[in-house]
Amino acid sequence: MTTLDARHRLGEAPSTSTTIIEEPVPAYSMTMLLQLCTLEAALVESRETTRQVRISTEESLRRARRVQRLRQQVSATAGRVAELRQRLGQHTRRVEAASDAVETLTERKAAVQERVREAERELQRIPDQISSAVVKLRQDRIILEDLRAMLARQRAVVAQQLLFIFPIDIGDISKAEEEYDEQGAVVRGDAYGGWSICGLSVIGPDSVRRWQDSEETAAALGLVTRVVDAVSRLMCTPLRFPVVPRGSRSTICNPMAKATLTTQSAALTAAAEWPLYMLRANDRPRLHMAVRLLSVCIEQFLCQHGVVDVDRHQLLPNLVQLLLAIEGCSFAL
Repeated sequence: MTTLDARHRLGEAPSTSTTIIEEPVPAYSMTMLLQLCTLEAALVESRETTRQVRISTEESLRRARRVQRLRQQVSATAGRVAELRQRLGQHTRRVEAASDAVETLTERKAAVQERVREAERELQRIPDQISSAVVKLRQDRIILEDLRAMLARQRAVVAQQLLFIFPIDIGDISKAEEEYDEQGAVVRGDAYGGWSICGLSVIGPDSVRRWQDSEETAAALGLVTRVVDAVSRLMCTPLRFPVVPRGSRSTICNPMAKATLTTQSAALTAAAEWPLYMLRANDRPRLHMAVRLLSVCIEQFLCQHGVVDVDRHQLLPNLVQLLLAIEGCSFAL
């Protein structure tokens, strides 16, 4: 603002000493000046207000940023808290599992201790049980010995009765030899021709030449079969080769041959059952085998009674020795 403008505003007249050509200045009234001052004051106030608003805005922004940072920190803290809660839950579950395991182990320990105490009580009762068992075993042994002695005596009685029912004697070999000599037959003076059962001689298969001799031998072997079967039942011992007592048509079986018998091997039928009789000359080898198997059956019982050295060719003497051994067992007890 120039000096002229100020003077003009104050109502002074311009100086005439100098002539200055100036632009025309509008005339302001007092009201306008007041309004202008008011506007300037309002402008200053608005500037101050703007500055304060700016300061407030900046403070609000700072607060907003601070709130955002706090929210981020809160969210991070919440995440950490959630993670810590999860870990705490895991640890809690582990602690609960460990507590359950401890309770289970405690229960097991209590059960084991109870078993140990029960075992200790049982252990304390064992000597009494052993003592009572020893007494009972002694009593049972005495009873068993009495039963064995009674059974041995009964077997001895049955053996005596068998010797009485089926008497076995030594025959006269010389008469048989002379008779066969007159007919031109070769006679062996073996045990088969020298012994007889119930008066029937057991002639060796090689010495049989007549039908009467064959039938007599078959009947004698049938009696021997009957005695052997009775001894087997008496001793409650199965025979190694089972016999089939049929009088003069008795047979002896070979279980091994029967076990291998099939429809294709029908030829083994004759080997499964051996006859103790001879109907024709072709039966002589089979009779030999049957007598050998019968001797093995007698040898089986002799070995059971402690007789080891046995001559299988002595059929009837072995049978007499067997019956005497059974009879002698009662005196041994």
